[in-house]
Amino acid sequence: MTVQLQSIPIAEDFFGPRQDTVLTWLGMAGVAINARGTVLLIDPLIASSVQEGRRVCECGRGLRIDLPVEARAVPAADAVLYTHADDDHYGPHTAEALERRLRPAFLAPPPVLDRLREIPVPSERLIRAEDFAVHAFGAVEVAVTPALHDWQETDPWQRGDCVGFIVRTPDGSIWHPGDTRLIDELRYVRNVDVLMFDVAAVRTHLGPAGSASLGRSGGASLMLAYHYGTLDVPAGSFGGCDPADALPHLRDVQAEFLTPSPGQVIRLPARSPA
Repeated sequence: MTVQLQSIPIAEDFFGPRQDTVLTWLGMAGVAINARGTVLLIDPLIASSVQEGRRVCECGRGLRIDLPVEARAVPAADAVLYTHADDDHYGPHTAEALERRLRPAFLAPPPVLDRLREIPVPSERLIRAEDFAVHAFGAVEVAVTPALHDWQETDPWQRGDCVGFIVRTPDGSIWHPGDTRLIDELRYVRNVDVLMFDVAAVRTHLGPAGSASLGRSGGASLMLAYHYGTLDVPAGSFGGCDPADALPHLRDVQAEFLTPSPGQVIRLPARSPA
């Protein structure tokens, strides 16, 4: 793994009222979106601590970056969306900090909802994410897309345990497919402006080939790499693949491929940083 990322601290005004839509990568699979003042977080893993002199993520793995924002400092969140319960996507310390301070809605599949109830999050703010359902949050519409991420040898995740999300804003749509194989239903998703591009070339992930396929079929104009450069994990693993390895798969994809810095702000529908 040769990528060395430099995080950009997310300014407080990213989360405030605005007349456009912006998004930023939080590291690993996390995304923050502000659409005309409606703030969504997808798979935020943004709580860390110092252990034996090194910065450690709440999942227990060392961090290769400074987090662009910590959960305790996020000033606003209308909804938190979780694709599944793996510890590189769902972090209990992040969820607890957001619940305690901000009281957002939580949209997630059942395995995550079970963990959120333990915090506890009141049932009226827990929303079950079911395939193809659509939910409204302020200026945003969120459509749930199916996923199959059956990586465990024993009792693997089943359909319905993992999902993806299409966030439709007044300024364009953002698709975060989560962790999934390239299942047939995903090939029929259309009208995507931004695709979160999973570079993890490992079993039960889209990887570069699958992500490039969705970039073509979905019509994305911008693809943002994720699942890399964040955690101290072995090269070639779920979080240790090099996004440059995706380039051979992109020769016939009519979209810009961006390897963002954590905290780098992207404005819709522009392709360049804000």
